[in-house]
Amino acid sequence: MQQSKEYEHQTQNYRRCGLHAVNNLLQQNKYTRQDFENIAEEIKKETSLSHYTYFLGNYDLNVIERILLKESYEIVWVRQNQEINEELIADPQVYGLLISLIKEMSFIEKLCNWDPRHWVSIRKVIKHDDELEFYYHDSSLKAPQIKQTPDMIQELKNLQMDKAKENYILLVKKR
Repeated sequence: MQQSKEYEHQTQNYRRCGLHAVNNLLQQNKYTRQDFENIAEEIKKETSLSHYTYFLGNYDLNVIERILLKESYEIVWVRQNQEINEELIADPQVYGLLISLIKEMSFIEKLCNWDPRHWVSIRKVIKHDDELEFYYHDSSLKAPQIKQTPDMIQELKNLQMDKAKENYILLVKKR
Protein backbone atom coordinates (compact mmCIF):
# COMPACT_ATOMS: atom_id res chain seq x y z
CA MET A 1 0.00 0.00 0.00
CA GLN A 2 1.34 3.41 -0.96
CA GLN A 3 1.39 6.70 0.92
CA SER A 4 -0.92 9.34 -0.51
CA LYS A 5 0.30 11.04 -3.72
CA GLU A 6 -1.02 12.35 -7.03
CA TYR A 7 -2.46 9.55 -9.16
CA GLU A 8 -2.38 8.68 -12.81
CA HIS A 9 -5.59 7.55 -14.48
CA GLN A 10 -5.87 5.74 -17.82
CA THR A 11 -9.13 6.19 -19.69
CA GLN A 12 -10.96 3.65 -21.82
CA ASN A 13 -9.54 2.72 -25.19
CA TYR A 14 -11.63 0.25 -27.24
CA ARG A 15 -12.77 -2.56 -24.90
CA ARG A 16 -9.54 -2.65 -22.91
CA CYS A 17 -10.95 -1.80 -19.49
CA GLY A 18 -9.15 -4.82 -17.99
CA LEU A 19 -5.80 -3.47 -19.19
CA HIS A 20 -6.59 0.01 -17.85
CA ALA A 21 -7.85 -1.39 -14.54
CA VAL A 22 -4.55 -3.22 -13.99
CA ASN A 23 -2.37 -0.24 -14.98
CA ASN A 24 -4.49 2.08 -12.83
CA LEU A 25 -4.20 -0.30 -9.90
CA LEU A 26 -0.41 -0.57 -10.30
CA GLN A 27 -0.09 3.15 -11.06
CA GLN A 28 2.21 2.37 -13.97
CA ASN A 29 1.84 2.28 -17.73
CA LYS A 30 3.47 -1.11 -17.46
CA TYR A 31 1.25 -3.35 -19.58
CA THR A 32 0.19 -2.92 -23.18
CA ARG A 33 -2.46 -4.41 -25.40
CA GLN A 34 0.21 -6.76 -26.79
CA ASP A 35 1.16 -7.97 -23.28
CA PHE A 36 -2.46 -8.80 -22.52
CA GLU A 37 -2.99 -10.48 -25.89
CA ASN A 38 0.17 -12.57 -25.43
CA ILE A 39 -1.10 -13.79 -22.04
CA ALA A 40 -4.54 -14.47 -23.53
CA GLU A 41 -2.95 -16.53 -26.31
CA GLU A 42 -0.89 -18.53 -23.76
CA ILE A 43 -4.08 -19.34 -21.85
CA LYS A 44 -5.87 -20.22 -25.11
CA LYS A 45 -3.14 -22.79 -25.89
CA GLU A 46 -3.69 -24.33 -22.44
CA THR A 47 -7.50 -24.32 -22.49
CA SER A 48 -8.53 -24.13 -26.18
CA LEU A 49 -10.81 -21.24 -25.19
CA SER A 50 -10.58 -17.57 -26.12
CA HIS A 51 -10.10 -15.11 -23.27
CA TYR A 52 -10.30 -11.84 -25.23
CA THR A 53 -11.48 -10.20 -28.43
CA TYR A 54 -8.57 -9.78 -30.86
CA PHE A 55 -7.26 -6.20 -30.98
CA LEU A 56 -10.30 -4.74 -29.17
CA GLY A 57 -9.66 -6.21 -25.71
CA ASN A 58 -12.55 -7.56 -23.67
CA TYR A 59 -10.05 -9.47 -21.48
CA ASP A 60 -11.51 -11.92 -18.99
CA LEU A 61 -10.48 -12.62 -15.40
CA ASN A 62 -8.03 -15.35 -16.43
CA VAL A 63 -5.85 -12.83 -18.28
CA ILE A 64 -6.02 -10.24 -15.50
CA GLU A 65 -5.23 -12.83 -12.85
CA ARG A 66 -2.18 -14.11 -14.73
CA ILE A 67 -0.85 -10.56 -15.17
CA LEU A 68 -1.30 -9.82 -11.45
CA LEU A 69 0.46 -13.08 -10.52
CA LYS A 70 3.51 -11.73 -12.38
CA GLU A 71 3.35 -8.75 -10.01
CA SER A 72 3.14 -11.07 -6.95
CA TYR A 73 -0.55 -10.41 -6.31
CA GLU A 74 -3.37 -12.89 -5.99
CA ILE A 75 -7.07 -12.43 -6.44
CA VAL A 76 -9.50 -13.42 -3.69
CA TRP A 77 -13.22 -13.40 -4.45
CA VAL A 78 -15.57 -11.62 -2.07
CA ARG A 79 -18.47 -14.04 -1.71
CA GLN A 80 -22.04 -12.83 -2.19
CA ASN A 81 -22.84 -13.56 1.47
CA GLN A 82 -19.54 -12.24 2.87
CA GLU A 83 -19.73 -9.16 5.06
CA ILE A 84 -17.96 -6.16 3.60
CA ASN A 85 -16.56 -4.07 6.42
CA GLU A 86 -13.53 -1.97 7.36
CA GLU A 87 -11.65 -5.01 8.65
CA LEU A 88 -11.92 -6.69 5.23
CA ILE A 89 -10.63 -3.77 3.17
CA ALA A 90 -8.16 -2.42 5.77
CA ASP A 91 -6.31 -5.76 5.90
CA PRO A 92 -2.62 -4.89 5.27
CA GLN A 93 -2.41 -7.74 2.72
CA VAL A 94 -5.14 -6.10 0.61
CA TYR A 95 -3.44 -3.89 -1.96
CA GLY A 96 -6.66 -2.87 -3.70
CA LEU A 97 -9.76 -4.26 -5.37
CA LEU A 98 -11.02 -5.15 -8.81
CA ILE A 99 -14.67 -5.03 -9.66
CA SER A 100 -16.30 -6.64 -12.65
CA LEU A 101 -19.50 -4.73 -13.33
CA ILE A 102 -22.33 -5.66 -15.65
CA LYS A 103 -22.88 -2.65 -17.90
CA GLU A 104 -25.58 -1.67 -20.33
CA MET A 105 -24.69 -2.80 -23.84
CA SER A 106 -25.14 -0.96 -27.10
CA PHE A 107 -26.90 -2.52 -30.06
CA ILE A 108 -23.53 -3.25 -31.73
CA GLU A 109 -22.16 -4.89 -28.56
CA LYS A 110 -25.24 -7.10 -28.37
CA LEU A 111 -24.95 -7.92 -32.06
CA CYS A 112 -21.30 -8.94 -31.60
CA ASN A 113 -22.30 -11.02 -28.55
CA TRP A 114 -19.67 -9.29 -26.41
CA ASP A 115 -19.38 -9.86 -22.69
CA PRO A 116 -21.21 -7.03 -20.89
CA ARG A 117 -18.57 -6.85 -18.13
CA HIS A 118 -16.57 -3.72 -17.35
CA TRP A 119 -13.46 -3.76 -15.13
CA VAL A 120 -12.86 -1.12 -12.47
CA SER A 121 -9.92 -0.95 -10.05
CA ILE A 122 -9.80 0.53 -6.57
CA ARG A 123 -6.45 1.58 -5.16
CA LYS A 124 -6.10 1.69 -1.37
CA VAL A 125 -3.88 4.47 -0.03
CA ILE A 126 -2.73 5.38 3.47
CA LYS A 127 -2.99 9.12 4.04
CA HIS A 128 -0.54 11.04 6.21
CA ASP A 129 -2.88 10.72 9.21
CA ASP A 130 -2.97 6.90 8.71
CA GLU A 131 -6.56 7.07 7.49
CA LEU A 132 -7.44 5.05 4.39
CA GLU A 133 -8.45 6.64 1.14
CA PHE A 134 -9.65 4.81 -1.95
CA TYR A 135 -9.12 5.82 -5.58
CA TYR A 136 -11.97 4.39 -7.66
CA HIS A 137 -10.55 4.07 -11.19
CA ASP A 138 -13.27 3.58 -13.78
CA SER A 139 -11.60 3.96 -17.17
CA SER A 140 -14.87 5.18 -18.69
CA LEU A 141 -14.52 8.32 -16.51
CA LYS A 142 -12.00 11.15 -17.00
CA ALA A 143 -10.57 10.96 -13.47
CA PRO A 144 -10.61 8.65 -10.45
CA GLN A 145 -13.16 9.22 -7.72
CA ILE A 146 -11.67 9.60 -4.25
CA LYS A 147 -13.63 7.87 -1.51
CA GLN A 148 -13.20 7.62 2.23
CA THR A 149 -13.62 4.28 4.04
CA PRO A 150 -17.35 4.54 4.98
CA ASP A 151 -18.32 5.59 1.45
CA MET A 152 -16.19 2.84 -0.11
CA ILE A 153 -17.74 0.20 2.14
CA GLN A 154 -21.25 1.40 1.26
CA GLU A 155 -20.49 1.39 -2.47
CA LEU A 156 -19.09 -2.16 -2.27
CA LYS A 157 -22.14 -3.31 -0.32
CA ASN A 158 -24.46 -1.77 -2.93
CA LEU A 159 -22.60 -3.56 -5.72
CA GLN A 160 -22.71 -6.83 -3.78
CA MET A 161 -26.45 -6.55 -3.10
CA ASP A 162 -27.39 -5.82 -6.73
CA LYS A 163 -28.34 -9.44 -7.49
CA ALA A 164 -29.80 -8.54 -10.88
CA LYS A 165 -26.36 -7.58 -12.22
CA GLU A 166 -24.06 -10.20 -10.66
CA ASN A 167 -21.18 -7.81 -10.07
CA TYR A 168 -17.97 -9.47 -8.91
CA ILE A 169 -15.83 -7.94 -6.17
CA LEU A 170 -12.26 -9.20 -5.96
CA LEU A 171 -9.58 -8.40 -3.38
CA VAL A 172 -6.09 -7.96 -4.79
CA LYS A 173 -3.72 -9.28 -2.12
CA LYS A 174 0.02 -9.46 -1.80
CA ARG A 175 1.30 -13.02 -2.23
